[in-house]
Amino acid sequence: MDTSKSSNSKGNAVGRAFLFSGRPDPTWPVPPDIVRRLLEIWESLPLSPAGLPPVPPLGYRGCSLTDTAGWEWTTYGGVVRLHTPDDTQVRRDDTRSFEMTLLTSAPVGALPPSLLAK
Repeated sequence: MDTSKSSNSKGNAVGRAFLFSGRPDPTWPVPPDIVRRLLEIWESLPLSPAGLPPVPPLGYRGCSLTDTAGWEWTTYGGVVRLHTPDDTQVRRDDTRSFEMTLLTSAPVGALPPSLLAK
């Protein structure tokens, strides 16, 4: 899959944090400049043979970026998975830069402060 062209997002991307808390997961619009930065990060990541690591049963379980073309990046624990209508690809993100860039794009108060301190 040629991801250099990546998604067709025109600024209508949505971020989501998976927080098992008994309340709906927080979602937020991700600004186009942040989407561009996330795509740059994605392009720089090396392929990974592994999938996403196991998630805990409670609390934070990762986050995702979804665009209007149906592309979804899911990230947790140093791994980013891109799922498109045609393919799935997994890349390593040892520094968690994709994950933290996406999480810090959430509006103030949308996420627990302890989540951003990790």
